[in-house]
Amino acid sequence: MQLESGLTPWKDKIYELLLGLCLLVMASFAFPRISWLGNFGYALIALLLTQLVMLRRTKLSLHDRMYQVLGIVALLTQLLWLCTPVKWYFSAVPLVLSWSLLVGWSLVRLVTRLASEHRVNSKVLMGAAAGYLLLGLTSGLVMIGIETIQPGSFEPVPLPGVEVVGNSNVLEFTPLFAQINYFAFICLTTVGFGDITPVHPMARMLSVSTGVAGQLYLAVVMGILIGRFSSRLKKG
Repeated sequence: MQLESGLTPWKDKIYELLLGLCLLVMASFAFPRISWLGNFGYALIALLLTQLVMLRRTKLSLHDRMYQVLGIVALLTQLLWLCTPVKWYFSAVPLVLSWSLLVGWSLVRLVTRLASEHRVNSKVLMGAAAGYLLLGLTSGLVMIGIETIQPGSFEPVPLPGVEVVGNSNVLEFTPLFAQINYFAFICLTTVGFGDITPVHPMARMLSVSTGVAGQLYLAVVMGILIGRFSSRLKKG
């Protein structure tokens, strides 16, 4: 109880902050004038995920330390990828690996924490929603990394996704990233409009994996929430 009451306000609101950052990144795709918020939002998400281990913990284990290091690595690989020319396609490889590991590990920790909650409240619901949105956003980030490694992995996507900025030919987020993130959520929700198609084998397997992961997450989280709610009704 002493530790519970000693939580700082921002740590007590960490799921609300995570949900807000996910919504911020999604909004940046819809409004090109604030597209720069997408990059900033991803960086904040990586930093915020490293703080999940601080909730109700007095001493961090080796796994907690490794998780925090992975979050910092994911942030650094994102910055490296953003600052390198498009022709340096290999810069997307550490981005894909680090973010896939970070969010996969984060979702396991999140679901475990939700399962330990004794009742369903607004914090639990926000944490569950944040996990689902985070899964979709990370799938989009990994897909854009695959597109950087293998151009033309997803068709059709708008050609203005790559623009020459000075002499560096740096990746421009606004059109291409918004389109592929849209496709990532289409895969996640298994809607399947068919306006964008994965072409290369790696892109196809990633699309299938996103759809499977989305349904699996919903099944597990809904099972936890329904179980907690029904047990509370029985006790009442």
